[in-house]
Amino acid sequence: MYFCRENQSTNEMKTLLTLLLSLYSLVLVAQTPDYMGWVSQSADYIEANKLDSAAYALQRAMAMEPANEHNPVLLLNLGILQRQLGLLDDAYISFTASLGNNPMPEVVLHQRASLLCDMDRFDEAMEDYDAIIRHHPEDVEAYYRRGLLFLDKSDRTSAEADFNAAKAIDPDNMYTKLCESLLFKLDDNWEAAGEIYTHLLKTVPDPNPIFYMNRAECYLNTGRLSRAAADLQAAWSSQKDNPYYYVLRGRLRLEQFDKMAAREDFLQAKKMGYEATIADEWIKRTK
Repeated sequence: MYFCRENQSTNEMKTLLTLLLSLYSLVLVAQTPDYMGWVSQSADYIEANKLDSAAYALQRAMAMEPANEHNPVLLLNLGILQRQLGLLDDAYISFTASLGNNPMPEVVLHQRASLLCDMDRFDEAMEDYDAIIRHHPEDVEAYYRRGLLFLDKSDRTSAEADFNAAKAIDPDNMYTKLCESLLFKLDDNWEAAGEIYTHLLKTVPDPNPIFYMNRAECYLNTGRLSRAAADLQAAWSSQKDNPYYYVLRGRLRLEQFDKMAAREDFLQAKKMGYEATIADEWIKRTK
């Protein structure tokens, strides 16, 4: 079963990077000027959206002082940058190296687990979420993310157990709400699932644009085509590299009797890596 996943957006990644670098700029005052200079330059490059230069600056800082106790935090930031740059293998190495003596190991594990999902290394991602939950049993996001992996394995029982654990910890948490929406989807209660995304879009500060795509999916399954079209338009700029976006837009166009445009969208989704057997089923409906 295929679901819209709520991964971190590029802006959220940059915010995390900037905050971490700013935080450690405060505690690195005792370090050498050159080391601090490279760290400061990295933060400036992030603000200017020059991620390759930001990564280079972090590498230079660590090369100058390989034994610096703050390097695990810089490695975390480097891994996030490398992931944004599409250097997934390099990002994995940086995250793994960052785990040693990192004051925020759960942050590193979250980043590495999410990266492993991008790399289709789902069993390893599951191990990271297991570790987070073992050491931080109140981490609601980890239960949500692990529940998604259980659903990918068609293990609804284990997924529900994780979703219920999240609800017991914090029923109002955004990730708890996302757990509830997934269960509604599994039961084909698309109206209730859509209401959750509407709630999140209204209440979450700077909500993830993928919530619009999720709600569009709900609207499509309840026949509210104009609302689905509006949400897909709202999600376009952030989700145009997501193959599932084209599946949803293709479905909308099919409902609007535009088979040619729908076919183009389904073919695009398949080209971008969407599961071929499902894409082919949709393509058949455009003939």
